[in-house]
Amino acid sequence: MNVKDIRLILKSCAEDTRLRILNLLDDEEVTVKVICETLKISQSVVSKHLSRLRLLKMVVDRRSGNLVYYRLTRKTESFQYKITLFLHEQCQQISSLQDDKKILLKVLENA
Repeated sequence: MNVKDIRLILKSCAEDTRLRILNLLDDEEVTVKVICETLKISQSVVSKHLSRLRLLKMVVDRRSGNLVYYRLTRKTESFQYKITLFLHEQCQQISSLQDDKKILLKVLENA
């Protein structure tokens, strides 16, 4: 990892939609469709942000039939994992991000 990699990771976390997506993936493994329904944004927007997060190794995907499930990286020694731990702690204190998680739980219940 070099300074450029760290800058790109931190910059990616500074974008509101990506931060909201990372917050949703904190406790869950979900599909693009679930993220779209939860955040009320289009599939193309979600896919674009997930693609960026995947390239930076912030999220990983798992394919199951026609569905792709996304979750946060779990490589505990990685800088990306350490950033997600920090974000988890900070997101607990932001009511709009906690509201997103409540909506996510409702979407998952209805799926």
